[in-house]
Amino acid sequence: MEDTQAISYYSPTFYQNPYERFQQFIEKGEIHRVKFPSGVYGWLVTGYDAAIKTLKHPNIRKSHKVGNAQWSKLASVMPEPQHTRLQQHLLHQDPPRHTEMRSLIMEAFSSSRTEQFRDKITTIVHQLIEPLIESGECDLIADFALPMPFLVLSEVIGLSEKHRKQFKPEWCKAVQPLSPNHPGRAGYLNLLDELESYIENIIIESRGGDSDRLIVQLISARDNNKLSHDELTSMLFQLLVAGQEPVTNQIGNAILALLEHPEQLEALKQDATNMDNALTELLRYDGSFAFTTWRFFNQETEWLGQTIPAGETIIVALNAANHDPAKFSCPHQLNFNRKRNKSLSFGYANHFCPAMPLARLELEISIRAILHYLPNIQLACDIKELDWINAVLTRGLHALPVTYTSEL
Repeated sequence: MEDTQAISYYSPTFYQNPYERFQQFIEKGEIHRVKFPSGVYGWLVTGYDAAIKTLKHPNIRKSHKVGNAQWSKLASVMPEPQHTRLQQHLLHQDPPRHTEMRSLIMEAFSSSRTEQFRDKITTIVHQLIEPLIESGECDLIADFALPMPFLVLSEVIGLSEKHRKQFKPEWCKAVQPLSPNHPGRAGYLNLLDELESYIENIIIESRGGDSDRLIVQLISARDNNKLSHDELTSMLFQLLVAGQEPVTNQIGNAILALLEHPEQLEALKQDATNMDNALTELLRYDGSFAFTTWRFFNQETEWLGQTIPAGETIIVALNAANHDPAKFSCPHQLNFNRKRNKSLSFGYANHFCPAMPLARLELEISIRAILHYLPNIQLACDIKELDWINAVLTRGLHALPVTYTSEL
């Protein structure tokens, strides 16, 4: 049944500049009845304070089992049986199980542990950038930002050289499920079959390996009944596949923001000690996590002036919250000296991204290298010609063509 009160939050030009639309929402209120691209009706939270309160609400659940019949029928999610085998990871778990599973990876992604990979990440970044220097032009997404996160993750989680060579980049499309009536659904299902077989082979061939490797630690957790097999395959899916796209997109978004603000780019080159503030602001300004994943109220709830039935979906627009003028002065300006810059770029509360230290380190090293090795970098096309990924939850570019001086 058509919900005449719901509004569509997107338009043909939405992905080019979603912040104008977000501003319209914020001006109208904190929560909005919307129709998502898949046809699902639900609720969109746009204000910063409302986002904080929603993300820690005791009635909120992440498990897809809580979603109502309309969501289950129309939402762009993985089909069965792959949903059970690959989607029992942290993003779709609730406490106490979420807490138990999260504890298995927290040490591997801690700030201290991540910092130990700085030299290795720097080497990977330089190996990818050095072949680009002489040409004076490249696509920063295809030539750098796309391959880099997988190479880094392979080191951090301990993926063998054999399995690194077997990985197909197109498997990353698994994080963007196609709805049941989408013409590309058959190809998507074949992709899932290949990916599932790949993960199963990793488990079989890595069992009993070096205990310093996170992959081996998770397999051991399965063997000691701390994880089910489906939880193990799901966590490996999340690490190998879901962990790549956000970093790729964030590198593209950050470099584009710098190219749009040459004065900030030059200031960062002149004072690299301000990099930490710059990273925080770049993440706030145009984050790759535009929206949270699906959430549901487990019971009818009065929330932000609305009555929300049990099982209805609610999504927080993180990028809208990060541009809320009630929280951030002049939110549409890129300001590396912004004070009290507590953005929601990595989420909030129980589901705050555990890999935040690694993502920030990758972004830092990448920006430093790009600004140093690709001097006088400029956008190679009109900004209106850039092609944004038509994704429900994430924000990123298909390509970022740039030119630069070919000699240092």
